[in-house]
Amino acid sequence: MTLGLQVILAGSTSLLFADEISSPAQPAETPEAAPVITDPVEVRRAANAPFVGVPVRTKVAQRFEMYSPRTEEAVKELKEMGFTQVMLDRPNLHQAATDVGLPFVLAHWWNQDTKPEEITTAVERAKQVDRSLLIGFSIMDEPERNSPDTPFGYYIDVYEKLRPQFQKDFPKTRLEISHWGPLAEWTDQHYEYFSFLYEAADVMRIMPYPDLGEGPLDDVYFMIRRTQRPMELAGRNLPLAVILQTWILPPKNQLPEIDELRVMTYQALLAGSETVSFFDHNPEVWRQKDGFASGFRDLMREITTFARRYKDWDVETMMSGDSVLTSILTSPSGQRHRVVVNTQRLAVNDLGALEVREEPMESSPALLADQCCPQQFTPAHDHQPARNSVRLKPTRAHKKSCRVFGRIRTHQR
Repeated sequence: MTLGLQVILAGSTSLLFADEISSPAQPAETPEAAPVITDPVEVRRAANAPFVGVPVRTKVAQRFEMYSPRTEEAVKELKEMGFTQVMLDRPNLHQAATDVGLPFVLAHWWNQDTKPEEITTAVERAKQVDRSLLIGFSIMDEPERNSPDTPFGYYIDVYEKLRPQFQKDFPKTRLEISHWGPLAEWTDQHYEYFSFLYEAADVMRIMPYPDLGEGPLDDVYFMIRRTQRPMELAGRNLPLAVILQTWILPPKNQLPEIDELRVMTYQALLAGSETVSFFDHNPEVWRQKDGFASGFRDLMREITTFARRYKDWDVETMMSGDSVLTSILTSPSGQRHRVVVNTQRLAVNDLGALEVREEPMESSPALLADQCCPQQFTPAHDHQPARNSVRLKPTRAHKKSCRVFGRIRTHQR
C-alpha cells in the first residue's frame, strides 16, 4: 500500500476546483512533509455529532486479513495465527496460500494509463489460481493518492466491463477498491465524488489510521459510520474491510501501542465491518518495537476467540460523547453480554485508559435506544474547506469521461 500523499495544510489558501486533481507527492520523509492525519477538533465534532449516541445494529466481524506477506513461511504463520485471508501484493504467493487453504485477494494498481491488454492479462492469470480461494480482486489502492490524475469514473468503467465476466468465470470473487476516509472535513462535493468509487466495487476498503498523528482513536468508529453517506449516494450497501495500522510512517517511524491497536480492533469488530484487516505484515519492522510481535500474536488470539464465541449473536453498538463505545451482544437464546471500550488514552469514569471490558448482563430491557440503523446522515455545513489532494468543483454535478478497453464512457449525475 504505497503512501504518496499530498496534503493541503491548515491555513492553506488553495481552493478546491474542478475535476482537477493535483500531482502525486513523494512519500513523506521529513517532518515538514509529514501528512496531517488528524482532523481539526471542531470539524471532527461537527462531523461526528450525528453518530454520537445513535446505535448501530450489526454482527461481530468474522474475517481477519493481513496485507503483504513476504514469504511462504509468512503465509503459513498467518494461517496459524487465525487469519482468514491475505492480500497478496506478490502473485507468486498464491500457491503458498492455496497449499495451506488460506483465501486471498489479488492486488492490482490500475489507472487511466493502464493498457486494456494488461487488465485482460491479469484476468487470464487469475484463472490459473485456485478459484475457490480467490475471494477478491482489488482493482486499485487509494486512487486519490496513488493516481490522482485518474477520474473516478474510470473505475466505474472497469467495474462495468469486468462484472459480467467475473459473474461467469469468478462467481465467488468480488471486485474491491480502497480509499482514505471518509474524513471528518469532507464536503458534499467530496462525498459525491468519492461515491463513484462505491459504484465501482463489491467491497470497499477504508483505512482509519488515527495513530499516525496520535489522533483520537474513536475515528475508527466514526469513519465506518461516515461511509453510509457515499453508499447512499451510490445506491449501494457495500461490505467494508477496515484496515488498521501495523506499519510505520517516516519520520516518526512509530508503531501503535498494542493497547491502542486493541481498542481500534474492537471498534472494527463491533461497529459494522465485515473484515478486520491490518497493513502490513513486516516482522523486521515489528521486531524493532519491544513486545509488538508477541503482543500482536496475543491480540489475534484474543479477537479471533471473541469472534468465534459471538459469531451468531446480534450486536447493538453506540459511541458516547466521551468516546466510550458500548456494545450489547444478544445470543439467539436471549443471553446478553456487554462490551465497553474506552477509546481514550486516559481514564474515563470507572474505565482505565484504553480499557476493554466484557461482562454478562441481567435479562433486562436493552440498554441502547431502540432505533433502526443506520440513520440517515445529513452533514453539518459549517465545515472549513477540506484539505486533501482531490480538487473538486463546488457543484453536485460531476462528469467523467474516460477511455477503457478502447471505448469512451461518460458518467454524469
